[in-house]
Amino acid sequence: MSQAPPFIRNSITICRLNEHGLGVEAIDSEDATAEPAAQFTRRFRIYHLPGYILLQIWRFMCLALLLAVVAAIPVVQLASLGYLLESAGRLAQSDGRKRPLPGLELAGKVGVFAALATLTWLPVWFVCDLSYSGQLLMPNTPSASRWRFAAFLVTVLWMIHVCWAALRGGRWWHYLWPAPIAFLKSFWRPETWQKASHDLCALLIALEFPKLWWTGARGALGALVWIALPATMMIIGLRAIEFKPAVLVGLVGAVLLFFVILYLPFLQIQMAANNRWQELFNVKSVRLRFRYAPWAHAMSLFAVCALSIPLYLLRIEATPSQLLWAPSLVFVLLLLPGKMLLGVAMGYGRKRQIRDLHPRHWVWRWLAMLPMVVAVLFYMGALYVAQLVASQGAPIMYFQHLFLVPAPLISS
Repeated sequence: MSQAPPFIRNSITICRLNEHGLGVEAIDSEDATAEPAAQFTRRFRIYHLPGYILLQIWRFMCLALLLAVVAAIPVVQLASLGYLLESAGRLAQSDGRKRPLPGLELAGKVGVFAALATLTWLPVWFVCDLSYSGQLLMPNTPSASRWRFAAFLVTVLWMIHVCWAALRGGRWWHYLWPAPIAFLKSFWRPETWQKASHDLCALLIALEFPKLWWTGARGALGALVWIALPATMMIIGLRAIEFKPAVLVGLVGAVLLFFVILYLPFLQIQMAANNRWQELFNVKSVRLRFRYAPWAHAMSLFAVCALSIPLYLLRIEATPSQLLWAPSLVFVLLLLPGKMLLGVAMGYGRKRQIRDLHPRHWVWRWLAMLPMVVAVLFYMGALYVAQLVASQGAPIMYFQHLFLVPAPLISS
C-alpha cells in the first residue's frame, strides 16, 4: 500500500482511535500501537466528549466549505453532487463498515492546513496592499517599483514556505519555523520532489475525486433525462401563448413532473448505492422499499423538499462567479442533511426487507402518501414562482438543485 501524505496519515491515526472510544488527542503514526482505546476508563471518555464534539463540528464545517468551493468550479462541481449522493448511498446500503461522510477527518486536516496558510498570508497581504497603494499615489516612481518588487518577493517566499510546511507534515510549528537549513539541504535532492509528487497523488486518491465526479455526472445526466420532457411541456404551457393546446400540454407536463419528483430523489441515491446506471430507472425497487418503510420515505422526502424550497431565494439574482462559493455553502448545508435523510429511509426499508419482515399494511402506505403529495406540491409551487421571478427564467425548470449540483447559476 502506498504511503499517504503526513497530514493524511495523522487523520487515519485519529480515525482508528475514535472507532473504539472518544479519545481525540492527535498522535503520530508511530504511536498507532499504543494502548487501545477500549482500555480507557469511562471517566476519560466523558472528559474528552466536549473536545470530540468540537472536533467533529470543525471537520463538518471544513467539509461543507470544501464542497462549496468545489461546487463553484464549472465541470469540477459534479464531484460535489457525487459526494451528496455517495453519502446518502452509504446510508441506503445500511453498511456499518462504511462511514456516511467519507473524508470527514481528511477535510478537517485540510481545513487546518488552509487556516494556517491564511494566517501566514496576512503579512504578505499587508505588503501587497502597500505596493498597490504606492502605485496609485506615486505611479512609475522608484519607490513604487521597489514596493512592487517587495510584494512579488514576499509572495514567492510565502508560496515556498507553505509548500515546504506541507512537505514536513503541515503542523502548526512547521509554519512558525521554516527550518531553512533542512530546506537548503533537501531542496536540490530528487528524492524531495519524488516525495512531493507521491504525496500529491496520495492526496488525490484519498479524496476519491474521480469516483465522486463520475457518480455526480451520472446522477446529473439521469436527472436531466427524467426532467427534460415534463419541464419542456411545462415551459410550453407557460410561455407558448399563441399555441392553443399549450394549457393542456403544460398540465400534462406538471403531472409528469409530480411523479418524477416522487421517485427521482430515491432513484439517484439507489444509483449511488449500487454504483449502476440502470438503477436510475429501477422504479420497482424504490416502490418495494417504500412498502417496507412508508413513513420513513414520506418524512425524508418532505424534509428534503422543505429544505430545498428556501434555496430558490438565492436564485432570484444571479451570483457572480467569484462569489459563487458563498451561496453554494448554504446549498450544501441544507441539501446534505436532506440527502442523508433519504438514505436513512432507504436503508431502513432495505434492512426490513433483508430480515424478511412483512411490508407495512396498505392503510399505512396510503396514509404515508399524504405528506409526500403535500411536499411535492409545495415544491412545484415554489418552482413555478421561481421561474417567474428568478433571473435565470425558464431554464430553472431544468436545473433544479434538488437533483443537480448544490450551487446557483452563474451570472453572465
